[in-house]
Amino acid sequence: MAPPTKQCQPQPKKKFNLIAWQEGGVTDFAETCFAEYWDKLPTIQQLCISCDPYNWSHRMALGKYIIQNTGSRELWGPNFSGHWHWAYLAQLDWLKRSGRLASPVAKVTKRMLEKDDIAMDSWFAYVNLNSTVALYFGAAKAGLVPKVSVCKDCGLDLEVDPGFLGSVDIWHCFWINSHKKFLDSISTGKGSKEKAIALLYQELWSAHALVTKSLLPRARKLELFLPELERKFGIGWLNMVEVYDAMAWNLLSLDALMDIGVGYSPSRVLNEESMIWLKEHCPDEHIVATTIIGFHNLSPATISAMRTFFQRLIRWDRERLLLPYLIRYLNAPKTPIQKLSLFFVFTRMLIEVILPQTIIEVLIWIFFGGGILLLSYYPLIRHYFLTFLAMIIAFELAKRYVTFISNL
Repeated sequence: MAPPTKQCQPQPKKKFNLIAWQEGGVTDFAETCFAEYWDKLPTIQQLCISCDPYNWSHRMALGKYIIQNTGSRELWGPNFSGHWHWAYLAQLDWLKRSGRLASPVAKVTKRMLEKDDIAMDSWFAYVNLNSTVALYFGAAKAGLVPKVSVCKDCGLDLEVDPGFLGSVDIWHCFWINSHKKFLDSISTGKGSKEKAIALLYQELWSAHALVTKSLLPRARKLELFLPELERKFGIGWLNMVEVYDAMAWNLLSLDALMDIGVGYSPSRVLNEESMIWLKEHCPDEHIVATTIIGFHNLSPATISAMRTFFQRLIRWDRERLLLPYLIRYLNAPKTPIQKLSLFFVFTRMLIEVILPQTIIEVLIWIFFGGGILLLSYYPLIRHYFLTFLAMIIAFELAKRYVTFISNL
């Protein structure tokens, strides 16, 4: 008998490659982090009987059901690969692989990473709870998915946790307002699909930012268990949500993650020893870890300024679409030519941020532009204008001085 042809021979199962998943260019679902367990997750029928929010497979299964039941295949693609919730599950996968779902006071072992148990004192586990489990509970409250039954012997206090309950309410509002409006817009064909998705992402990140504020009280208590570098990384990680919100970060689908990659979030819990190891063996992860740690002590004023900058920048559709790619590019080593090209890119971005957006801004530009022209051609007008300006400043200073003295 002739040997089977190459097409008939069973193909070897592709092994998950973390580096390829990080840097992008993945073309097959079998190469993603999900392939090895996606078909083995619990069914929604099982979770309706008993669901443990501090079981990794149960969390992942809730996310899988959200992806497959909050929009049609026509909308999200044959395998729902265009759905925005994939990035949330990719984050959940990273948290397990990196050991961040284990207790921060325990030594992470290989056997621990293979288990589905999530530690109750894990700061990252609690933060993720509010963007996965709470998100599902919000959808269930909106009637979009079945309600699940939280196991009685889990020892959880979700029903009395203000942070979690607040997150459920925020996601509920997102589902019944933003997401419903998006689906209605798509089904009726009003406006372009691209603009509808862009608006959905903006409102999704706004909801996520509110969730971050809701979970802070309990999260701050759990921070105390984290190693110093890991604590700074976690706080910086949360601060990044404000920036993503301002940018309306749009690379959340599986299609986007396979194309551009999930990024180089550190694959180890951070401490002095692991930072040295990352610098030597995973320099891209070390750069990301260092960058995010730098975000931990940003003042509210600095974060507000960053938000304003990016909110003005994404007015331009081109910049909104290219911004995530630029952010990823910034984390890579640069040649002198690349650094020079970045200078021109940032100059263009600055000009686009400064350009007037509203009618009031246009009028202000005209006023100051006309004023500069007048002052340059008419010295006498310039003299009186500067005198008048000086009088206003002197009057304001005198008023503040009198107020200060009267308050002594």
